[in-house]
Amino acid sequence: MMDDAPAVAALARRMAGGALDPATLMRDTIAGIERAQPTLHAFIHIAADNARAAALRARDALRRGERVAPLHGVPVALKDVIDVAGQPTTANSRTRLGMAPAARDSTIAARLAAAGAIVVGKLHCWELSVGGPCDDTPFPPARNPWDPSRDPGGSSSGAAVAVAAGLVPAAIGGDTGGSIRLPAAYCGVVGFKPSFGLVPMDGVVPFAGSLDVVGPLARSAADAAIVTGALAGRAIPVGPDGARCRVGIPVDLLAHVAPAEAVARSFEAARRHLERIGVSVVDVRLASAPLFNACYFVIARSEAFACWCDLLERSAAAMSAIARRSLAMGALLSAADLVDATRLRRHLAREMAGLFDRVDMLCLPTTPDIAGPLLPPDGVTRPDTAPYTRPFSLVGAPAISLPCGLSSEGMPVGLQIVGRFGDDAGVLGLAHRLETSHDWPGRNLRPDPARWM
Repeated sequence: MMDDAPAVAALARRMAGGALDPATLMRDTIAGIERAQPTLHAFIHIAADNARAAALRARDALRRGERVAPLHGVPVALKDVIDVAGQPTTANSRTRLGMAPAARDSTIAARLAAAGAIVVGKLHCWELSVGGPCDDTPFPPARNPWDPSRDPGGSSSGAAVAVAAGLVPAAIGGDTGGSIRLPAAYCGVVGFKPSFGLVPMDGVVPFAGSLDVVGPLARSAADAAIVTGALAGRAIPVGPDGARCRVGIPVDLLAHVAPAEAVARSFEAARRHLERIGVSVVDVRLASAPLFNACYFVIARSEAFACWCDLLERSAAAMSAIARRSLAMGALLSAADLVDATRLRRHLAREMAGLFDRVDMLCLPTTPDIAGPLLPPDGVTRPDTAPYTRPFSLVGAPAISLPCGLSSEGMPVGLQIVGRFGDDAGVLGLAHRLETSHDWPGRNLRPDPARWM
């Protein structure tokens, strides 16, 4: 960032004021992407010509004195599951490589365009948003800019990589069980999962329809709020600053899956920081903590299999082994399993809602560990990275991951803040208060470009 203002807001303000030419910004953006792409593989498709032409139109509009939108001329990139007219939507799957480019914009792409943003390309993701990073998809796995030998998280891998490496000021990812928040934590950026249903999902390749959400990854909570407003079609204010709010720590969830030492240490420091800025922090009990992830798996795998069973039957050989296995798990579940899980989901949602009768927000690590190796040695075995994120996808709550410091190995650690359903502004507000408070250890974290240039 060139100053202390949010990157997105600062860029839009400078362009509106004539201090920055949208065409020059786009030229530099595309050049940076092309330099980083051979190492980081953040992008699947770079729409360079379209983006340059759009930037020229944005410049001409400014010269004519036209009223500009909030993201006027700001480059953004989208996870390659979101339709943009004229661009392919591959979801990193060979089964979709021969499909025609999208005939029309998704509502997401249309709203970004209406807000003035310019889509510079489509970003890497796990195949069909399931499975994990692997080397048998049509595009090589994205790599963590803090250490390219490590996993950037997923499934919105490229979105986090592109923002962390400074290739774009904001990106759009998808989150079904943590796929925005996990890569945000691993790559040291902000990732926001809005309340379920806030952002329209037409023109988005599905994973599990009752869980899927689209949201932004950015450098700050304030930037995330601006972009979320564009996606939602209405402004999302950064809510009250959280100075007098009451935050609960779901200790049962942390006891069920204990965080690694580096994560626990950063989380305790974040808890003390919350208390220093005047936030009341208390432990809260979540008696059914072990059931949230089990319930999620039944629902997510059932819905994913229902969505893709025909494709799996026709084109299994064209899929990566990890995507094929992940989707096939749904075939082992019965209708009775799904009915039971749906009933349990309602019970768990009531239990979670009960916590918010006593606290305003919940706070916990985003994931139990820092980023590990990009690919597991045996190609299959990998740790569970999402036990702290799935519960809040299951109940549709808004949740944000923001950087809260670095491990002794120099890798980012993420802090997750969760609000009651619909309190997107409150979650963004507390995150903003934290990241702008004195001595916050997650402020202005940047990987060394020498690692990938």
